[in-house]
Amino acid sequence: MDKSALREITKIIEEMDCDYICGVKYVIFFMSKIIYACKQKGYEILDCNFIEYKSTLIFLEDTAKIFTEYQSLDLNDKETEENLFNLLKSMRKFLETKAFKPGTLYEELLTSKEKKSLGQVYTPLEIIEQMLEKSFSLKKIDKYTRVLDPSCGGGYFLTEMFRRIKALNIEGIDDRYILENMIYGVDIDDFAIFLAKTGMLFESGLDNVEFNIFNIDFLTDSFDMGKFDIIAGNPPYVGHKNSTAGYKKALYEKYPDVFYDKSDISYCFFKKSADILKEDGIITFITSRYFMEAMYADKLRKFLKDSFQILSLADYSGNKVFRDAMVSPAVIILSNNTGNKKDISYVKYNDEKNTHEIFNFNQDKLKNSGWIILRDEELSLFNRIEELSNTFIKDVCTIKQGIITGLDKAFIVDEETIEKYNIESFLLKKWIKNSNIRNSGIKYNNLYLIYSNNIQDEEDCPNAIKYLSAYKERLANRRECQRGYRRWFDLQWERVESDFENPKIVFPYKAKSNYFYYDKNAFFCSADIYFINGFQEGVNPDYLVSYLNSSIFEFYFKCQAKKVGNTIYEYYPNKLNNVKIYLPQENIQQNISDLGKISIEIFLKKVFNINEEEVNNIINKYVQKR
Repeated sequence: MDKSALREITKIIEEMDCDYICGVKYVIFFMSKIIYACKQKGYEILDCNFIEYKSTLIFLEDTAKIFTEYQSLDLNDKETEENLFNLLKSMRKFLETKAFKPGTLYEELLTSKEKKSLGQVYTPLEIIEQMLEKSFSLKKIDKYTRVLDPSCGGGYFLTEMFRRIKALNIEGIDDRYILENMIYGVDIDDFAIFLAKTGMLFESGLDNVEFNIFNIDFLTDSFDMGKFDIIAGNPPYVGHKNSTAGYKKALYEKYPDVFYDKSDISYCFFKKSADILKEDGIITFITSRYFMEAMYADKLRKFLKDSFQILSLADYSGNKVFRDAMVSPAVIILSNNTGNKKDISYVKYNDEKNTHEIFNFNQDKLKNSGWIILRDEELSLFNRIEELSNTFIKDVCTIKQGIITGLDKAFIVDEETIEKYNIESFLLKKWIKNSNIRNSGIKYNNLYLIYSNNIQDEEDCPNAIKYLSAYKERLANRRECQRGYRRWFDLQWERVESDFENPKIVFPYKAKSNYFYYDKNAFFCSADIYFINGFQEGVNPDYLVSYLNSSIFEFYFKCQAKKVGNTIYEYYPNKLNNVKIYLPQENIQQNISDLGKISIEIFLKKVFNINEEEVNNIINKYVQKR
């Protein structure tokens, strides 16, 4: 629907005496009834007024089973219904009944906040079309073919499945047969089932269909639907923090091959789908690309490599595809025919301009520790650096996180505030955040942290306490304060003070490039910064920071790092700790450090036998201009 109509519908919902999501569901239910009646009987039913419409047989005797089945959605709000009826009457010239998709309207009416709270992400139609076009080309479709979307949501995949099967004109089957014998859907959300069934109703125009679309938990409910030729969809991305302990325990027990500790629930969809896939079946999922590098996806990576022939993998490489969702996806197509594994057809989207590169990659080269998928020449260089590097970062230093204040607004102050409240100077520490760091230095914004954990007694620092008191209610409501672990004015996680006061290498936890800086100015830093200290004997920090900022290490790291944006990578300890570096004798480290940045590049090119062609054609592709 156009934006003006959406604004009017939103206004009607906001005027209802119920919560917004409940109102959305009711409005979609009622509008679907009217629009479907128009589809069946013609737009003439909008010629009457609302009272006349309510008394007609069209309204009183619903021709579609779905509206009776979901009568619980009907709030019987006469004023809302009349407003919606009149709105549809006013836009009847622009109303296309076949093009109406209840799922799309639901998506458009929900705000970003509500989508996030509901955990609902909708796949763009063009990607669904691409996924199913490829899947259907890999299987011979006949009247015995069975296809499934195990998390069908608003039914977008199901509707496209129906269209494609119908377009094949298979002898001996009609639309009803397709819907009742070939297409299956599952979702844990009952309203999603309503949207899926109603979407299929509008697409097919068939009343009283016995849809095979079920309101169950695909992962945990016992429900025998048989086996399938094609399983396609968009499994929900639900991290460990958003699942109950009981639900995670059930998944641990049912899916030990892929799920443990901090794994994502979407991993279980692969295992369950594999269990109900026919011989020579196809799975096509669009899922978060992070499974390729994530620490707790190693079991999934092994399962996919060992159990399937990976036919293709389209990696959006940090680019956003879903509206209102931060996740960057990948589309993976799998066959359980593993007798003759072939190369993976790999597509890597490079930037928001939709440019991409395509090449084949040998599935046997995939590592359970993380999928590093590169062209042959890039992989050869990466492996050379990996093999010649002689130590892991975790063996020569320690990586720690910055301070979590619990409320930056209270604890971070500028010079004007300090002067105004005369905050006690011994509590003040120079403060930096992620964006302040570059490898060439720190752009200090003259902000300070009130290191309130140094307050022995509130009476000792009356000025700081007076200033913080403006935030006392919010500070006292922090979890650690409520549990009695912290005083109301304490920092939430203050860390060890001396870690910040002593020299350390600081770096942002997310960045487009390697931004490591050796800080000797006692900066205290926020939780979006990590720092390196605890240097082992024989490690020169100046050499180490030069090494970490080198273009050769940047290439090596980015080949295996988790990409979370178009040009953004994660520099988390769990990845950095387990990458390798080359550490020469201490006197050589000192000599290289004394000669500056150019020296480290020359030195590492010799160590790893890297020529200028490799620098220009491979390494420079990965190094951001700084």
